Amino acid sequence: MTWLGDELGRIADEMPQRDLGAAVMERHQRRRRNLMALAAAATVVVTLLAATAGVRAFSAEPPTVVGPSLPLERSTIKVGFVPTVESAVLFVAQRVGYFQEEGLSVQAVFLSGSTFGVPMLGANRLDLAQLDYATVFKANEHGKDLKIVTASHQSAPGTLAVVVNATSKVRTVAGLKRKRIAVPELGGLPPLALTAVLERAGLTSEDVVLIEIPYQQMLGGLKQGRYDAALLAEPFITLGREGGQVRVVGDAMSGDLANLQTSGMTATEDWIRRNPRTLAAFQRALGKARRLVTADPEQARAALPVYTRISAKAARNATLGSYPDQLDPTHLTRIAVLARAHGWLKRLPEPGEAVAKTE
Repeated sequence: MTWLGDELGRIADEMPQRDLGAAVMERHQRRRRNLMALAAAATVVVTLLAATAGVRAFSAEPPTVVGPSLPLERSTIKVGFVPTVESAVLFVAQRVGYFQEEGLSVQAVFLSGSTFGVPMLGANRLDLAQLDYATVFKANEHGKDLKIVTASHQSAPGTLAVVVNATSKVRTVAGLKRKRIAVPELGGLPPLALTAVLERAGLTSEDVVLIEIPYQQMLGGLKQGRYDAALLAEPFITLGREGGQVRVVGDAMSGDLANLQTSGMTATEDWIRRNPRTLAAFQRALGKARRLVTADPEQARAALPVYTRISAKAARNATLGSYPDQLDPTHLTRIAVLARAHGWLKRLPEPGEAVAKTE
């Protein structure tokens, strides 16, 4: 039975027959009005909810729209390097693919020493170069305006040493007076370090004869007797010692140069200004490689044979030093003071002036 039938039965029991039809219609209309009111109220509630949701949606901060990043000013760059343990991070970044991740193709260019990179940077034959800090100061004193964009290496005992042939009668640095010594370059930090080593032994740079020879050729030259000693860097020190070819007579990275940050990636100020995005990508890739090497030094050892042509065995035993993530200005000051004290600089530079603002 429908609700209307039930209602009719109840009303019939409560009132006279003659009022039955009117009463039924009155109650039906009242019920219909109630239903319409309920529906209207529900509509209002739904509308309010929808309006509230709409207000919340519009009042929230719009999602950040990430547009396409600007392209690098150049996708291929040339980077100068000296083939020692100091350059390991560059080749780790290359081998692991960090440069590729940044959209960069890096062409590594061999340098016998830092000083050879200065004119190449000035002539735009290199975009960046790993230079020792003494070289940077000297170049800027001559108006080159080079800027260090990132630290590269911190020395450790044994990373740079004076060696002689294993059969040589020379046993100490003092015994090198009037002897011929091979150096990778006649300027920069290596001969400056040699000067300090000689002075500790009571000699001066005028007491010896310097011969400019690349690190890779020093062992062969010692064996052939072309010079009496060599200022040799790792990993070639380990290569010579393990082969029974050389004997160390003096550690160059001691005394005033102990545990010193020695080199960093460098570019001209003009290049930095014209290539900010390229430089930032390069720095990010090197930063990732430095952190990888710090956590796992074997990554550096694995890279050494790639660019030094030494054996994997010698690479495993080489003294690496460390690869700092930040450039320490106190180390720059130490090198500047040392270079000025030994007459390599005419004036004492302000070390911070040689550091790029991007560092």
